[in-house]
Amino acid sequence: MTITVTGSTGTIGTELMRILSAEGTPLRGVTRNAANTTALNGTVWVQADLADRKLLEPALSGTERLFLLTANKTGFGKTQIEVIQAAQELGVRHVVKLSALGASPRTRSGLAREHYEAEQALEASSMSWTILRPHAFMQNWLGELAQTVRSEGAFYAAIGEGRVPFIDTRDIAAVAAEALLHPEKHAGQRYVLTGGEAVGYAQLASELSEELGRKVSYRSLSMDEMRKRLESQGMAGNMIDSLLALAAYQKAGGATERVSPSVNEILGRAALSTRDFVRHHRAAFVQAEGARQS
Repeated sequence: MTITVTGSTGTIGTELMRILSAEGTPLRGVTRNAANTTALNGTVWVQADLADRKLLEPALSGTERLFLLTANKTGFGKTQIEVIQAAQELGVRHVVKLSALGASPRTRSGLAREHYEAEQALEASSMSWTILRPHAFMQNWLGELAQTVRSEGAFYAAIGEGRVPFIDTRDIAAVAAEALLHPEKHAGQRYVLTGGEAVGYAQLASELSEELGRKVSYRSLSMDEMRKRLESQGMAGNMIDSLLALAAYQKAGGATERVSPSVNEILGRAALSTRDFVRHHRAAFVQAEGARQS
């Protein structure tokens, strides 16, 4: 029984590969960049761009269970649908797909709509499936947010006073591992995955301030201000549209504030908290000594 993990060297995939390897499961990790791989027991690495249909058979052949994750670039839904079709033809029995909260035909987010279309293709296939719909990732804070905390002691967002049950990607990987190792328990399930508490950015700023021992501020921006900020960073227009659509949902509250019990129920423990995340990744928010002196 071989489990194949796509997106195997990304944030979720790396942790998922570690968990599955520790279980002694025969593994195949599919990645576009072989330089990002590390030695893991029972693991074979395959370098392949899943957007290249000619590479799907060598990437998936012999797989019984598949974790489906691709980069969220415009058009990824079409790539995922082609992977699903190839997986069915090659005899894959169970697919765990990483989707997104809000995946639906009515969403204003292009990324969420593409996830929904891939979900529909998976559900229409002859394979069994589990769909994971996680909320916003805490690990997203390790990019621009962490950089401005280091350099300015502040971070920026357009969700106002909105509260979000952010999830640590380590919990997503742990749930994915359970669904891959025990598909009979999770087949046909759509799990919304959140942290254990809806958190506002003012609370995150307070937790960062406490952990770092210095003042960190949250600076709330309007949607127009955030658009200009993202444009200045060179982000593509369609990606900005999707991110701002998500921010609008989070600012409005309601469904985006709801906490799901799925992580607790599946893993038998509480979801990792924002405070856990800040403590674990403290170094990412601390400016290097040399940079402070310069």
